[in-house]
This record gives sequence, C-alpha cells and structure tokens, in this order.
Amino acid sequence: MPATQRFLARLSLVFISGVFAMPVFAAEGEPLLDKNLFSIGAGISDNSIGRPRDDEIGFQFFAAYDLNQVNLMTGLTSSVEFGFMDFGFSRDDTGIWASYVVDGTISGRFGWLAQAGFDIGDDSGLLVGAGVKYALDEKIDLRVEYVVRDEVDSLQFNLLFHL
Repeated sequence: MPATQRFLARLSLVFISGVFAMPVFAAEGEPLLDKNLFSIGAGISDNSIGRPRDDEIGFQFFAAYDLNQVNLMTGLTSSVEFGFMDFGFSRDDTGIWASYVVDGTISGRFGWLAQAGFDIGDDSGLLVGAGVKYALDEKIDLRVEYVVRDEVDSLQFNLLFHL
C-alpha cells in the first residue's frame, strides 16, 4: 500500500474511533465536551535517528482532554492528547500524533505518566512513552518524557496548561 493510502487509512481510523467513542461519554442533555477538561501544551525535544546517532532539536504543540469517566484505578487519571511535532532534521520530518495517557501521583506535586498512540506523518506508526511531571501550580505541569517511535526517539521537555 503506498504511503499516501496508509496515511489516509490511519487518519480515518483515528477520526472514526473518536466519532464513535465520544457519544459514550456524553450524558443526555449535557454538552459532549467540557471546556474545563481541555489543556494545551508546547515543548522542545532532543530527537535521535539512525546510526551513528544524529541528534536534532525539535518542537511540538499539542492539546489534551481529560477523561474523567475512564479512570482505570483509584489515584490514576487518563486523557487523550493530539498534536503536531517537527523533529528538526534537515529533511522535512514532521507529523501529527495522538495518544492515550495515564498518569498518577508519586508524592506531593511529583507524578508519573505513560502513553501509547499513533504518529501519522514522516515517522508513521506506533509510539510509546513514559515520563515524570511536576505541578508548578494547579494549572501548569512541567513534564519530562521519553517517547519511542518507529524511527525517531525523543527526549521531550513539555509545559502543559490546564484551561
């Protein structure tokens, strides 16, 4: 299957999954999405590809939506995130991504997070990651994450603002 067809197939899968999943969370007569559950974020990343390791600095912008209805265990929260990333390499390496994130508290303001999702773009495929976070206050989290994709591994420094 050509790359364009794979891209469109994956994009369609993400869109269709979202369309069918959202009504499950909506109560009758209430808005489908609560604006207070949205967050926006941005960050920089140290990206590695190939051998010998070629490292470049990239950036990303993303949005998140907290899923209060899908907390797997007491003390854990979950969210969905989607964003755009530029890996910073001389060739045009960019992509959009979406992931499911689970996080919890370690102690006080310190916490952990893990994610799994899809990257659709120049490094299409699965992505998995883990990291730690620190709540600067009730609205702002500082996160350090390591995310592995098919070709690019990223050490990311992100700031997340809860609306």
